[in-house]
Amino acid sequence: RTFSQSFRNNPNEKFLLTILGGQAKLENDNRGINVRRGLRTRVEMGLWPTTPPTGYLTQKMMDKKCQVVIDPERAPIVKKMFEKVAYEKWSGRKIYNWLKFELNFKANGSNKNLTLSNVYMILQNHFYYGIFEYPKNSGNWYTGKHDPLITKELFDLVQAQVKGNILGALKSENKEFLFTKLMTADCAVQELQLMKSLRN
Repeated sequence: RTFSQSFRNNPNEKFLLTILGGQAKLENDNRGINVRRGLRTRVEMGLWPTTPPTGYLTQKMMDKKCQVVIDPERAPIVKKMFEKVAYEKWSGRKIYNWLKFELNFKANGSNKNLTLSNVYMILQNHFYYGIFEYPKNSGNWYTGKHDPLITKELFDLVQAQVKGNILGALKSENKEFLFTKLMTADCAVQELQLMKSLRN
């Protein structure tokens, strides 16, 4: 049964139902193609197609609708994040603590603090110096119409610092501490067998 009619269990009416279902699927597929075409047109014009990253807002004025503008409240803090990593050698964790405990910084349209992964996503986002990739990992890069918050040089300094911090963390995880490898699995088994024999 549909909103406008019902179908009985006979070959003709089941065939009609199949045709109507196929027609609905065709319309849905065409709508998806049109949406993707519209998004591709937007990015080719340099317009960001989805929710803007932290530090930017979607323009509400009708003559500039859907354009991305700088958020006067959050953008200066986002810029400081890049500067502190590049020039003061702050780690992502230190930025996270600074945002959460000193500034109580909130994400766009949210009452929640940024997570550590959000901090790294911001620091590695090319959008902030004026270009963006869409869709993600597609290799298709576009020059945005939005005003950049930072320069390409500052972005590159941050990437080098972030990469160095990650490599340093990996090296510290592989560090050997005192008494490491003092007892192996074989030694542990022998100790257990000795304890059992003493009990008996």
